[in-house]
Amino acid sequence: MGAGLFQPGHLLVILLIVLIIFGPGKLPELGSALGNGIREFKRAINGAHDEPSPSGGAPLAPAVSPALVPGSATCGRCQAPAQPGARYCTQCGQPLTTG
Repeated sequence: MGAGLFQPGHLLVILLIVLIIFGPGKLPELGSALGNGIREFKRAINGAHDEPSPSGGAPLAPAVSPALVPGSATCGRCQAPAQPGARYCTQCGQPLTTG
């Protein structure tokens, strides 16, 4: 049913409609907002809540000690190494618990 939904011809029609609705001046802002939304979604998935520093450099260090962060060692289900600060395993999606 959904086979071929995003063929090049369909994408061109969608792009043309977006161009008509928003105009060429708003497309860079729209792309930037979409990129920021995707970036925030990825941060939420990984459990990282670091905000960029005011100077625009590297993100600030987490406020919680890595020893107290859930899943700082390995995942209980798949035994994959867990990233510090992650709430879910990046391999299997299992919620990480303290312990």
